[in-house]
Amino acid sequence: MPRIVVTLGDPSGIGPEVLTKALAGGLPCPYLVVGDQAVWKEACRVAGLRLPPVASAEPAQEAGRVPFLQVDPPSRQWPAGRASSEAGRSAAAWLEAAVRLALAGQADAVVFAPLNKQALRLAGLAVRDEYEFVAQLAGVAEHDEVNVIPHPAGTGLLWVARATSHVPLREVVELLDEQRVLHAVRLVHRMATLGGNPSPRIGVAALNPHAGEGGTLGDEEVRILAPAIRRAQQEGLDVSGPYPADHVFRIARSGVLDAVVSLYHDQAQIATKLLGFERGVSVGTGYPFVMTTPSHGTAFDLVGSGRADPRPMRQALEIALALASAGKPHSGSDPAPA
Repeated sequence: MPRIVVTLGDPSGIGPEVLTKALAGGLPCPYLVVGDQAVWKEACRVAGLRLPPVASAEPAQEAGRVPFLQVDPPSRQWPAGRASSEAGRSAAAWLEAAVRLALAGQADAVVFAPLNKQALRLAGLAVRDEYEFVAQLAGVAEHDEVNVIPHPAGTGLLWVARATSHVPLREVVELLDEQRVLHAVRLVHRMATLGGNPSPRIGVAALNPHAGEGGTLGDEEVRILAPAIRRAQQEGLDVSGPYPADHVFRIARSGVLDAVVSLYHDQAQIATKLLGFERGVSVGTGYPFVMTTPSHGTAFDLVGSGRADPRPMRQALEIALALASAGKPHSGSDPAPA
């Protein structure tokens, strides 16, 4: 049975609260929460729950109690509801402890409550995001992120990969090439297959308005996307496009597509958050363990209100359990996107 280790996320955000709510019904597998018990108890108070922690060094199942690994934060002087170096250092310390457990073979999946990238940088971490931080800890050079939401057509899950990710928009065109798009197609096919769809139908989004109109509004569709799609088809993948970016998720919503490849961050995230924010999950790939997190952020404006929605956090736990049961997702050997 898979073993899951889960962290509290950024203590200044809603992560601790949504995690207490998500774990209120327990998990059908051994698990371990990594963080600070004082933060956990305050989150339980905000959520109106009684989930007493019990000290543990490894994932376990404790009736009525939460297996908990205490990792003292470097400082508890973080301000609630905003990014700070103190919160960033604590969130990083808890995530590092969880990753170390997985690398030691004591867990099959790492799940983290929402982190804040600015806080990580304020803490002095010279990384672009938490995925790069974990990659450094795990010693992997190639890693990716895909998103998954319940399929709006009611047919399982909709998987979304990005050819580029956490980079400035002005750099997207320079980064795009045939290999990068092909990598994203292969990745989303692999993840959808691991997620239970043996023959996913994949649609590739266009970059330019109206899919470039045959080169009139940009030539990336003709020069980069169409060749990448043909190569993927030659490999036996069920992939089509490029579809206009303002249309591809409408096609997916109708049930015609099981997965989408977007070309940059917001092209994917705007659509997935509109279609499935309440259960959106990000999946990190390329690591020697499964890794998931809710697709939303720290929601500083909701801290302490008791109104934070735990459904994405619960979905992240369930997706991690499903993927760990199916096998560990790896990103493959072709170049990973930025």
